[in-house]
Amino acid sequence: MKFQATALSAVSAALALFAQASFAADPTAQLTGLVRIVKSDGQTVIAQAAPMLVTANGTAMSAMPQITVSEKDAFISSLGRCAFNFKYDEVSATAIATSTNRIYSNDTLIAQNTQIALTPKVVKTIWTQPYLFAGANNVKVVVNVDGVPSTGWVRINVTGTCGKPTTAPAPAPVAAPPAPAPSPAPAPVTYIQPGSGDWNNLNNAWGYSNYAVTQLKGKGYAKYDALVKLNASLTAAINAKKISTGEYASLMAAWNALLADPAFKAAMAAIVPTPGQK
Repeated sequence: MKFQATALSAVSAALALFAQASFAADPTAQLTGLVRIVKSDGQTVIAQAAPMLVTANGTAMSAMPQITVSEKDAFISSLGRCAFNFKYDEVSATAIATSTNRIYSNDTLIAQNTQIALTPKVVKTIWTQPYLFAGANNVKVVVNVDGVPSTGWVRINVTGTCGKPTTAPAPAPVAAPPAPAPSPAPAPVTYIQPGSGDWNNLNNAWGYSNYAVTQLKGKGYAKYDALVKLNASLTAAINAKKISTGEYASLMAAWNALLADPAFKAAMAAIVPTPGQK
C-alpha cells in the first residue's frame, strides 16, 4: 500500500509538471507541482493534489481535484475556520526580484505572500498558513499577481465545525398569565328613609346628640370633639332624608358606643338644664 501511495504521488506530480508545459513559453513565474496540506514539521503530507491550471484566457487544463482534511489536522480552530500548513511551488524561466502571490477560498482572500524572489528554472516552495472554512473550500492560488498571473484551483473539504459555536435553541415562549377573574358586581345599595323603624332610631339619636352637644359645651367632657363630629354626621343624614344601610350601621354603632361610655353617662347626669335651652 505504501508503494502504491508513493507511486500515485509521483504520477500526480508528473501530471502537474506536464500540465505546466503549455505555460513554458511564458518567462514569468508559474504555479507548478502539488498543493499540499502538511503537518507542523512541514514534511509529513496530510493531503495533496495537482491543481487545475487555468490559462490567461480562462481555459481550464484539467478537472478541479478534491482533497479532504479534518479539523483535527488544523493547528488552530476558531469561529468556523481552521488554520492549516499549506505548501505550493512556483518556478520561473527568468529571474524575478520580487513578486506577490495570493490564495482565495470561495472568493475570500485568505493568504498573501509578498516579496518573493525567484532564480531562473529553480522551483521555489512557498509555505503559508491560511484559514479555511469548515466545509467546502474552492481554493484559488494565484502566482505573480503583479505580472502575468498563473492560476490553479483545488477544492479542499474540511470536515468538522472548526470551532463554530452552535446556535442556542430559542427560549420557550413564556405563557401569558391567566386573566384575572372578573370582580363580582357590587351589591346594590339600599337606603333607609323616613317612615321606617331604623329612621326613627336615627332621628332619636340625632335629637339626643343635639341636646348633648348643647349641654356639654364647655363642661370639660373629654370626648366632646368626637360627640360634635358624630352629631354633624347624624345631621347630614337627617337633612339628606336618606342614608345607606352601611352608613346607618356605622353611625348607630358609634352612637351606641357613646351612650355606653361611663364618662358620657356621668356628664349627662350632671347636667343642670340651662334656662331657655333644651
